[in-house]
Amino acid sequence: MKKLMILFTIIFFLMLQGCLPAQWREAALPEEEEQTIEIILYFGSPDAIDTGQQGEYGYVTPVTREIPHTQEVLRASLEELIRGPVGENVYPVVHGSVEIIGINIDEGVAVIDLSEDMFGPDWVGGTLAGTVFVQSFVFTAAQFETVDSVQVLVEGEPWNDGHMIWDQPISPQDLVTEREDGPDAEIEEWVEYSRDLMLVQAREHEGELYILATYGIKPTGGYSVEIVDISDENNQDTLVVTVEFKEPAEEDIVTQALTRPYDLEIIDPVDIPIEFQAQGDEEFIPTLHGIDWLRPIEAGTENIKVFSPATHDIVLREFTVEGIENVFEGNVNYRVLDIQREELITGFATGYGIGWGYFEIEVEVPEQIQSGDAFIVEVYAISAKDGSITDLVQLELYLE
Repeated sequence: MKKLMILFTIIFFLMLQGCLPAQWREAALPEEEEQTIEIILYFGSPDAIDTGQQGEYGYVTPVTREIPHTQEVLRASLEELIRGPVGENVYPVVHGSVEIIGINIDEGVAVIDLSEDMFGPDWVGGTLAGTVFVQSFVFTAAQFETVDSVQVLVEGEPWNDGHMIWDQPISPQDLVTEREDGPDAEIEEWVEYSRDLMLVQAREHEGELYILATYGIKPTGGYSVEIVDISDENNQDTLVVTVEFKEPAEEDIVTQALTRPYDLEIIDPVDIPIEFQAQGDEEFIPTLHGIDWLRPIEAGTENIKVFSPATHDIVLREFTVEGIENVFEGNVNYRVLDIQREELITGFATGYGIGWGYFEIEVEVPEQIQSGDAFIVEVYAISAKDGSITDLVQLELYLE
C-alpha cells in the first residue's frame, strides 16, 4: 500500500511539472471539445421555385448548419452558402467558384464584394435566378444583429444580372414589401399554368405589359430561359424581344427533379407589334395565334390543349370546345360518342398550323342523347404518316 501511495505521489508531481509522458497526459486530461456555432443559410426552395409560388422567405428557405466557432461569422456563413447544399433538399444559389473579396459593415449596412465567377458559364440567369440570389444573400447576412441591410458588389461594382442593378442596400423588409406589391393573383396564376409549355406571350394587364417566356417541363435542373433584350432601336415599327434558352452540358451536375424554367419582364404597354427571337440552345420559340394569352388548360396532350369544357361539366345541347393545337397543318378532329362509345357525329376544325393555334369546335349534341345523359367528346389529330389517331383528348360530359 505504501508503494502505491508513493507511485501516485510521483505521478501527481510529474503532472504539476509537465513532465508526464505524452501518452499518460492524454489519458489523464480530458480533451477540450471544439466550440461550434449555429447559423442559418437561405438556399433555393424547391417547392417555391418549381411551383412559382413564393413562401415566407420568397423563393428561398432556411437551412440550419453548425460551423466551427469564429469571430468572422458573417464571412464563414457566406462561405457555407457559396459551398452549397450538403445533403439538404434545396437548390444552390451560386456556384462554388465564387470568392469573397471583402466584407464591410458600417452602420448596419453590410457590403459584400464577390468575384465575377458567378457570371461565368455556370451562371443561370433570368429574373427568377436573380431574385433567388438576392433573397438568399439578404436573408443570410441579415440574421446577425450588426446587419440591417445588404448590398452585393462584383469586383467592386454593383451586382448586375441584366434585370436588376443592386446599387442600394436591401433589407429583409424590402423583400417582403416587394413580394406583396408584385404581380396580382391573376398574373401569378397565368404564369403558373403557362410554365408547362414552351411558349412566349405578351399580356397587357392593369396598365402594364407582361412578357413571359416559358421552357416547358424539363427532366432535370440546369435548363434556363432568360429574356435578354427588349428593344425597338433597329425597327421603330416592331418591339423585338430576344429570349435565350440554355440546356445543361453533359458534365454539369444538375438537380434530378422535374423543373419548369421561366422568365417574366414587366414594361410599359406598346402599340406596335411584338416579335420574339430565340438564341442559345433553341432556334424557334412557339407563339400563340388567334388569342393574345394562354388560358387555364382543363385537359390535353402534348400537342392539343383544351380550355373548355372540363370533363364532367354540364353543357347545353349546343356548346363550344375551345383550345389550342400544335399539330400538322393545324387540323383538329372531333367526334361525339354515347356512353357505350357508339360514334354519333364527327367533324374537324382548323387552328393555325405554326406554333400554338387557337381553335373552336361548335358541337350540337345529337337527339339520341337525352337531358341528364352522359356522353363523350373526343378531340384528336390524324397522323400524316399512317393516318392513325394521335393526341387524343377525351371529355366525358353531361347534357343539361
